[in-house]
Amino acid sequence: MDFVLTHIGKFLNTLKIGKSGTTFIIERAGLMVASSTKEEPFLRGKDGKIAARLAATESRVPLIQGTAKYLSDRNSNFAKIQSNQLFIAKIAGKTQFIHIAPLKDSQGIDWLIVVVIPESDFMEQINANNRTTILLCIAALVIAVIVGILTAEWVTQPILRLNAAAKNIAKGDWDKTVEINRTDEVGELAKSFNSMAQQLQESFETLEEKVKARTAELEIAKEKAEVANQAKSTFIANMSHELRSPLNAIIGFSQLMVRSQSLPKEQLENVSIINRSGEHLLTLINNVLDLSKIEAGRTTLNEKDFDLIRLISDIEDMFRLKAEDKGLQLLVEHTPDVPRYIRTDEVKLRQVLINLINNALKFTEEGGVSVRVGIGNPEQSAITHYQLPSFPGSAWERHYQLTFEVEDTGFGIAPEELDSLFEAFVQTETGKQAQEGTGLGLPISRKFVELMGGEMTVISTVGVGTIFKFDIQASLADAVEVESQKTTRRVIAIEPNQPQYRILIVDDKLLNRQLLIKLLNPLGFELKEASNGKEAIAIWNEWEPHLIWMDMRMPVMDGYEATKQIKSTTKGQATAVIALTASVLEEERAVVLSAGCDDFMRKPFREADIFEAMHKHIGVGYIYEDLNPSDSMTTKESGKEILTAAAFKELPVEWVANLERAILNIDLNLIAQESDRIRSQNPELADAIAHCLQNFEYDKILNLIAQNNPPE
Repeated sequence: MDFVLTHIGKFLNTLKIGKSGTTFIIERAGLMVASSTKEEPFLRGKDGKIAARLAATESRVPLIQGTAKYLSDRNSNFAKIQSNQLFIAKIAGKTQFIHIAPLKDSQGIDWLIVVVIPESDFMEQINANNRTTILLCIAALVIAVIVGILTAEWVTQPILRLNAAAKNIAKGDWDKTVEINRTDEVGELAKSFNSMAQQLQESFETLEEKVKARTAELEIAKEKAEVANQAKSTFIANMSHELRSPLNAIIGFSQLMVRSQSLPKEQLENVSIINRSGEHLLTLINNVLDLSKIEAGRTTLNEKDFDLIRLISDIEDMFRLKAEDKGLQLLVEHTPDVPRYIRTDEVKLRQVLINLINNALKFTEEGGVSVRVGIGNPEQSAITHYQLPSFPGSAWERHYQLTFEVEDTGFGIAPEELDSLFEAFVQTETGKQAQEGTGLGLPISRKFVELMGGEMTVISTVGVGTIFKFDIQASLADAVEVESQKTTRRVIAIEPNQPQYRILIVDDKLLNRQLLIKLLNPLGFELKEASNGKEAIAIWNEWEPHLIWMDMRMPVMDGYEATKQIKSTTKGQATAVIALTASVLEEERAVVLSAGCDDFMRKPFREADIFEAMHKHIGVGYIYEDLNPSDSMTTKESGKEILTAAAFKELPVEWVANLERAILNIDLNLIAQESDRIRSQNPELADAIAHCLQNFEYDKILNLIAQNNPPE
């Protein structure tokens, strides 16, 4: 049958496809059959008659034209579409859903039905629902905020009142209570708070009474502690004076006897033993007093610039002979980066090292002792910038963390004894068996290390050995500023063409006056003595001495008052007054200098210190003995060395062996016997040996003998 295409188009126009959807029918050749739009599926000529069929890709409807072009580009030929297909494409700037359905029958119809629906037809309701949802959420949020504010105000107002009441109570206003007439949890909290406030008020009043009573007790205890501390300081000062004064005489007179050239060799040895024992006793006394000062918090750091390498070397020389006598090795070494010149408390560092090395040698029977010095944690070593108070500008100071290790191969320390190792007057079992020491060395050493900004630790294994480690903080010193190490030289006379120096010695102890008189009289000083300050003032007023050695603790009138009266006059300003005191308290120095004394010296003193002080304050010049007196005894006039290893090699082996054994055993009779044998063959060598032994240079002889003994 014949059917007009426009009828199909009219039918398609009646279809409702979404809100803005379009459908059209095309042939396989791409020609329009009909569409749901008003566009005709053919083209008309100028006369209004149908001229040609309309191609879908040339449709004037953008959606039909775009869809036809999309399908043509995608399939290249409409004939290839044989089944229903769905596409989503961007056409005319909008996303479109496209459905294609082939229509074919036996009469020759072979069309494609295309339905195009914009995405907006599907999403419009969804978007509307989303907008509604958002508006509902905003409204719910606003309502929730309003309800929350009202609820928070309802809840927080009572809590704020509780907080205000708590602050009032904290300020001491105990009468403030909280009135909240509610039966819920907040009301219960208010009731509990009021009850707590009442209990706190009662407790506080009771506590105030207890605090007042306790404060009164503490005031009484504090007064007692201050009295006890003052009594302790007084006791330390008195003990220092009473113990060091007789030691001053013992050590001083033994030094005078050592100076004697006529003393027999055996007596010289006895005097040397007395001197060494006195020095040892002085060390023990100093340890006790040091510990007392540490406990009283009176120990201070006395920093000075010094040569660290020389200090290490001196300590090595000090213990070398003791190590060799026990057949032990003593190894002392330092890393190359250790600075030579540093600034810290030299005396305390020396005391710590001496104590640790002495303990290591004392409790080691085989093997040896190693002493190592190095730089610690680099982060602890830094450059600190500081301002010099007396010089405009700034300077840089280099700080180091120096580490020290003293390791031995001795008996070791049991683990249960390590905890009490640094307690005062506590000794290990090994120390008790040795019956040496007081148990003060390690506690004092540890306190000194802490005072120098470090800490001390110990690692020990029984039967293997012990390692003591400690570190200190030190700053780099300028080599130019370091005091040059002075060679100890004995004063034998006063330089000629000097005034006749008048020296007044004031001391209530006869022995102390005699010590200074015997020390100074042989040199030609004009001397007078007084037993108290009153006598000293009378002699000074009449005699006008150049210098006064003033003891500070004396009966009738002490040295403080005497010095004040002397220095209060114009004439007294020309007299140098040097205090002699046995006190070890550092505060004593300030008190003495404030009294008017020009200098301060502790007992027991060294003769070199006496001569140096007199040179410093009144300008006395001295004549010293030869710097190397042993050279003349160990060298011939021709300059040839007498005391050499070759000289010992020429002696009979038995003589040399006996001499070595006699020196190691300190057998004076055997030494004298072997010296006489050697004298019969080589008198000059025998004199040189005798001179070394007289000056206690045992190690020098033993080293020369050892050079001829091949190592095993």
